[in-house]
Amino acid sequence: MRIGIDIDNTITDTLPILKRYCQEYNDQVVKRNLVMHEDGVASYNLYDWTEEENTKFCNQYLEQIVLQAEVKEHAKEVIARLKEEGHQIYIISSRAEPTFQTPYETTEKFLREKGIVYDKLLVGKVEKKSSCIEYQFDVLLEDEPRYIMQMAEFIPVILFDEIYNKQCNGKNVIRVNNWKEIYEKIQEIAKTKQEK
Repeated sequence: MRIGIDIDNTITDTLPILKRYCQEYNDQVVKRNLVMHEDGVASYNLYDWTEEENTKFCNQYLEQIVLQAEVKEHAKEVIARLKEEGHQIYIISSRAEPTFQTPYETTEKFLREKGIVYDKLLVGKVEKKSSCIEYQFDVLLEDEPRYIMQMAEFIPVILFDEIYNKQCNGKNVIRVNNWKEIYEKIQEIAKTKQEK
């Protein structure tokens, strides 16, 4: 199978670090007594910043934030096992310029240093649907609501159960709590495909 895998908050735990940086920036730079949105998932929706404030934050901090993110427990091992079993691994991320200065290089460096194996790295995919169709993904691992519901129209989407994606439900939406469950769900999807 062709498996598309998002990075931030799917392979990694990026959100806690992002929230910490956003809070510091909000308190020390923005200084408008704004309150963090608990269901926010990215710098653009954690606070009610202006577009200019968000761009400035991203340009200054986003690359160092993603490089500090920890890989989720068992992610590296499960991805390696799926690849060994013959699945094709496509790492797909919406990381793009201008919010990232070097999106591909930064992502490639992180994956190499963390030992995450893959067949193809796709960055700058702010609109992921066309890539999912072009590369004929059989399943997508994703956390962000705007992508989950769009992709679930035509392929299974596996997502970590988070407060910010609780509204995502229905056909092809598969919730998990850890990477071991992801492995089991992919085995089930592969088996169903073989039986068709």
